[in-house]
Amino acid sequence: MNNSCAVCNESTNYFNRRKISDDKVVCQNCLKRAKNLSLKQLAFLKNVTAEEIKKSILESNNKGDELLSFKATKSIGNFVQFDDTNEKWLIPSKGNFIPTPDLIFNYSDIVDFELLENGETVASGGLGRALVGGALFGGVGAIVGGITGKRKNKGVCSSLRLKITINDINNPVVYIDFIESKTKKSSNYYKLISQQAQECLSVFQLICEKQKDNSTNNSSLSLADELLKFKELLDVGAITKEEYEEKKEEILKQK
Repeated sequence: MNNSCAVCNESTNYFNRRKISDDKVVCQNCLKRAKNLSLKQLAFLKNVTAEEIKKSILESNNKGDELLSFKATKSIGNFVQFDDTNEKWLIPSKGNFIPTPDLIFNYSDIVDFELLENGETVASGGLGRALVGGALFGGVGAIVGGITGKRKNKGVCSSLRLKITINDINNPVVYIDFIESKTKKSSNYYKLISQQAQECLSVFQLICEKQKDNSTNNSSLSLADELLKFKELLDVGAITKEEYEEKKEEILKQK
């Protein structure tokens, strides 16, 4: 039996897969997304095909096609996944009985972000902004320093969440919750989750810096194309040399 999910092709293990028809398996994530499956189908999954699950995902979610094409190239715990190929990121569904929906976004949707501990900002970054409260070193996930910022020296963390502002006027803010109950800061669990939160900060900052670079490059290409257009008009005699020089000066001032 192939242990890759027949829907998303991601590898599965004994704990997160269910067997379906034709001796195939489906991962729990895809099963959660297929909200239109009937109770009978859920009870007898061995009779359900991968195509039926794919169809249910498409019908159950307004971004079902994006969910099916999403291939995680990097995951940080169970908190967030990144598809660097398609430049998308996803906050996975939570809960089994009444699961929250998967939230999927483009890299270009990110405006800024801030890490909140017990309601206070301890680190922030974003498009056109430096990462404050954490330091990048080397590649993705290699962090020096940590989440220091304005954090007060309290022994318990009741809430640790990443607030992300996105370019959507209807839903401008989404959250990634790392800690939702009282947790001792001296515990290994807190240290592990803090590291994952720091890694999220690094990845989001690198995405924003990449988007900024792409925007600058696109702007430079547009100016070059515009200049070439007027040069072609000069060559065919549609404008005078004086008019070309005037337009050239205007375009170069935009850099």
